[in-house]
Amino acid sequence: MPSARADARTFRRVARAPRVARGARRAARRRATSTRLSATTETTTTTTTTATTETTTRRGEHAIATTARADAASRLATTTTTETRRARELRRALPDAPAPVVDASARASIAIERTLGPAWERYAPARVRETVAAQARAERASGYALYAGDLGPEAELAIYAAAAFYLIAKPGVVPWAFDQTVANAVGRALERRFDAASVRRGRRLGAGSFGTVFEAEDSKSGRTVVVKQSNAVEGASELQNAEAYINRRVARAPLVAAGCAKFLGTYYEVEGARSPCLVWAREEGDATLEDFLEDRGFPDALEDALGIRARDGDDEAKRANRCAKKIMRDLLGTVAALHDIGIVHRDLKPSNLVLMGKRFKLIDFGAACDLRSGENYDPEQGLLDPKYSPPEQFIMSEKTPAPPPLVAGVLAPLLWTIAQPQLFDSYSAGLILLQLGVPQLRGKNVMAPNGAFQRRLEDAGYDLRKWRADVESALNWDFSALDVNGGIAWDLACRLVTKRNILRRGRLDVGAALAHPFLLA
Repeated sequence: MPSARADARTFRRVARAPRVARGARRAARRRATSTRLSATTETTTTTTTTATTETTTRRGEHAIATTARADAASRLATTTTTETRRARELRRALPDAPAPVVDASARASIAIERTLGPAWERYAPARVRETVAAQARAERASGYALYAGDLGPEAELAIYAAAAFYLIAKPGVVPWAFDQTVANAVGRALERRFDAASVRRGRRLGAGSFGTVFEAEDSKSGRTVVVKQSNAVEGASELQNAEAYINRRVARAPLVAAGCAKFLGTYYEVEGARSPCLVWAREEGDATLEDFLEDRGFPDALEDALGIRARDGDDEAKRANRCAKKIMRDLLGTVAALHDIGIVHRDLKPSNLVLMGKRFKLIDFGAACDLRSGENYDPEQGLLDPKYSPPEQFIMSEKTPAPPPLVAGVLAPLLWTIAQPQLFDSYSAGLILLQLGVPQLRGKNVMAPNGAFQRRLEDAGYDLRKWRADVESALNWDFSALDVNGGIAWDLACRLVTKRNILRRGRLDVGAALAHPFLLA
C-alpha cells in the first residue's frame, strides 16, 4: 500500500510538471510585456518632455528675436526721426548747402553725441556743461548767427571752424591745456622718487658750461643711471630747472620720448638746493655721433652700430649715404614730434646724439625752450652752439615779448605760424647731414664759427650750391655720398641749410623734410 501511494504521488507530480512550466513561461511573458510597456511609457514621456522643452525654447527664442527686432526697429525709427529733425534744422540754418552735405552732417553730429555723450556727461565739469548748453541755446535762438549777425549761418559756421582749427593748430591750445592738467598730474604721480643717499656717483661721462654728467648707481633699485648736476656758475641753476621741466614734458609725449634718453626723475643733492639733479636711465652704449664722425674707419663702425649690412659692390659713398639716411630719418622724426608739442631744441649737434641700441637718441635739453608756456625763452638771449646755429641766431624776433604761461599757451599757434621758430632746428639738422655726407666736414673743429667752412658759407650768402662750387673748384672736396641716386640727399641738405627770407621762411621744416624723396627712398 505505501508503495502504491508513493507511485500515485510521483505520477501526480509528473503530470503537474508541464502545467507548472507553462505557468512559469506565462509569468515570464507577462513580466517582459510589463517591462516593454514601462520602457515605452518612459520613452514616450521623455520624448514628450523633450519636445515640450524644445517647443518652449523655440517660442522663447522667437519671442527674444521678435523683441530684438522690435527694439532695433524702434531705435532705427528714433534714429531716423532724430536725423530727419537734425537735418531739417541744419537745412533751415544753411539753406544754400547741398542736401547730401546737410544729411551727412546730421548723421555725423548724432554719431558724435552718442559716442562722446556719456563721457561728456560723466567727466565734464558741471560749469563747462552749463556753459556749452547755454551757448547752444543762444545759437538756436539767434538762428545760428550769434556772432555773424546779418552775415548768416554760413559765416557763423566759418567762425566756429576757424576757432576749432586754431585750437588744434600746431603746437595746439587744446593739447597744451590737456598736458598742463591731466597729463602733468599723471606724469608727476608716475615719476620715480630718488634721494641723494641712495644715488652713488661713478665716473664722469661729460661736462658742459652749465652742467656735469656722471654715471651712477641707484642702491634702491640696483640699476645704473645717468645723473646731471648743475655747475656752480651764474645761470646754471635756472637752466637746470628749465631742463627738468622740458624733460618732464618730453616724458609725457610718447612719440618724442621714444627718440630721447629715458628721463626717470630728479632729486636734491642737499636740502634747499636751487636746482635738482636730473636722472636718466643708463642704456646700452654711450658713443656719440661725433665719435663716429671722427673715426678714421668711417663708415665701418657706424654700419655695425646701426645694424646696417654692407651690400656687395657698394663703395664708401653708397654706404655713407645709407647710414646718413637712417640717422636723419630717426633724428628728424624725433625733432618733428618735439616741435608738435611746442618745444624747440636749439642745440642739435652730433655730440648730443648718443647711440642707444641700434639708433641715436637725442639728449641735452638745457637750451630747449617750450613756446607753449614760455619756459626757458628769453627774446634777448640766445642759447646755442655757434658751430651749428643758423645765421639768425634767435628762434624768433628779439622784439617778441616773453608772455606769461597762460597767454603763451593761448597765443602759441599764432606765434608759431608767424615766426616759424622750428626752422631754427632745421638748419642744425642740415649741417649734421652735410657732415655725414662730406668727409672734409668730419674733423673736430671744422665747424668752428671762425673756420673756413663757416666763412665760405657766409660769403656764399648761405647758398649751399654756390658754396659747393667754390670748395669743389678750390679745395676738391668730395660730395659723392650726397650725390648717390641723383643727388637727392644733396637736394635735402640745400633745402635745410639756407637763410630765411624776409617772411622768416624759405627753409624746409623738419616735418616736411620727412616726406623728402631721400628719406622715403
